[in-house]
Parts: sequence; structure tokens; C-alpha cells
Amino acid sequence: MYALIFLSALLAAGCPGPVTRPAPAQPVATAAGCPAADGVQIASYLSNDPSSGTAPHVGWVLPLHDAVVDSVAGMPEYTQIDAATASARGVPPAPSDVWLAVPGQPACKATVGSYYAAAVAGAPANVTYGVELAGCSAPPADQQDEVESVALVSAAPPADCQILAPQPVAARVGQTDAQNHWQRPTKETPIPPAVAAILPPHDCTPPGCETLWAFGEVAFAGRPVAWAGAVNWLTIPPGAPPESQCDWKAETFAGFFAAAADGRAVQITSGQDHPLLLTAVLADARGPRALIAEGPGEYAVYDLTAGAQLARHVVWLRLPADAYAIDERIGPSCGRDQPR
Repeated sequence: MYALIFLSALLAAGCPGPVTRPAPAQPVATAAGCPAADGVQIASYLSNDPSSGTAPHVGWVLPLHDAVVDSVAGMPEYTQIDAATASARGVPPAPSDVWLAVPGQPACKATVGSYYAAAVAGAPANVTYGVELAGCSAPPADQQDEVESVALVSAAPPADCQILAPQPVAARVGQTDAQNHWQRPTKETPIPPAVAAILPPHDCTPPGCETLWAFGEVAFAGRPVAWAGAVNWLTIPPGAPPESQCDWKAETFAGFFAAAADGRAVQITSGQDHPLLLTAVLADARGPRALIAEGPGEYAVYDLTAGAQLARHVVWLRLPADAYAIDERIGPSCGRDQPR
């Protein structure tokens, strides 16, 4: 944007009068693309606890750090802390410019507020730290318990940054009948060739074995950027009745993958002390910029401009070991939602 300033000359006694020159125009922030991968974070929304009817804080927060403690007995459930206290406890500095973004909606400029400490009872006991964010609308009431937002650290509005979620692209999962019995697949869409090329070899031939799969894909400008999904090799004993389906052995392979410069699929494993799931790819006019993967209480961001290198890994809540398990099975549901 340019400001046009018109100056009028003052004439007196036939001579030009003094002219006051305007101060230099200040630059105006224009729309930007995605920030660098290390400037991509995840914000959460804290809502009222239905069991208690109240919450110490309601609104958006940006988790930054976690500390395991022996006990949280006697600690406040939630308290604001100053910057000096946060730093002394190992909390990294909060960004000064944060935009909250969800797919299909304009990014909202958030106001960074106070640091906080939240005590979380459990095994292990935690104190999770972050900063409060104000100025952005609350999500719909039915989404507040689990909703998250991509937090983009950018001085200019990141209006040209797209958030692309995986879309279903390949499946061979079978069907479940009215008696909740799984049936062998009668239709399929093939695994993307780049992913199929790196699957571990496995001897699986019907009727004794069925190969099942489910994959999602993120594409940009007509080209695949990333994939995520699982393959199962389900062993079906001869003459096995449908009622025994939950006893059938399934070998599994799962993960998420980025497209290399030559189109090959490369499995991403760095930054995963626990299994993470691909949630989004960020892209702008320059192309794909970052990949986000999440798990309970943590997330990782990978730089797609540098071969999917790990750019940020944040653990903001530690949970019992069984909370990190990912069910990679695709066939008989056995009480699970189907298909995955």
C-alpha cells in the first residue's frame, strides 16, 4: 500500500514560503506465506470442565514446556507466572507474534499474554507450561474439548499459508455386516506407487491371508507431498468361523512419509519418542513448507524445504505409556471404530 501525500506551496511576496516535509512513511505489513518450519507451533483451547462446571482458565493457550514432578499435591491446578519464573523453570521464550489458523478460515492475530503453569495429576505427575493467547474467537462449543489450532509465528498476516490435511486416497479394508462380522474385501483402491515401493516384503496369499490397507495423502499443485497410513497382513485360519475373527493374527506396518525431490516416499521417524500421526502440511506460493505430526501431549514439525528434517519437537504433557499406543489394525473391528 502506498500513501499519496499532496503538498501545497505557500507563496508570499512572490517567493516560496517554507515547506514542511512529512516524516517517512512507516512500512505496512503485507500478507505473507508460511513461516519457517521452526515457527510453526500448536495451540490448544481450554474449556470448562463439565464435571466441575468451572475451569481456572478458559481460552486459547500455547503450550511450550513440561516438567515431570514427584507430586502435584498442594499445587494450584492453574496459575499465572511471570517471565522470570517461567525462564527459571526451563520454559522457552514465548513468541511475540502469533497467528491462529485452521483450515479454510482466515488466520487470527492473537495477543500473547501471561505465562502459566498447570498441574496435571497422574502417573507421571506433570506441570505443563505455556502462554495464554487472547483476541481470537472460541471454537464451537461441541469442539472445545479437543480442538487445536496451528500457531504461526509471523509478523505479517500469513494469509498465503495453506493448511492441507490428509485426504483418503487408498483403501482395502473389508466390510462389517449386520452381525458385526468382518467380510473379506470386494473392492479396493491401490496403494500409491511411491509408498508401495518401500513396503516390507510379505508373503500373503488368499484365502489364508488377506492384505489390507488404508492411506491418506496430502497433495499440492497436483503432486503428492506426504502420505500416512497402515498395511495389515491378516492371517485367517482354514475354516475359521466369523466369531473367531478377533483371534486372527495381524502383522502391521504403519507410519507417515514425505515425498523426496525425485518423488520417492521416505518414511519419517525422527523426533518420535512415541508414535506420531501426520495431521497437516503447510504450503504457500513457494510450495510445501512444513509437515506437522502430533501425538498425545506432543508434536513435531518437519522442514519440507530441507528434506523433511526435524525443525521443532515440543513435549508439553507426559502421559502413561499406554496412552501413546496407536492401534494399527484395519480388519475386524473387535470393538474399534471401522474403518480407521
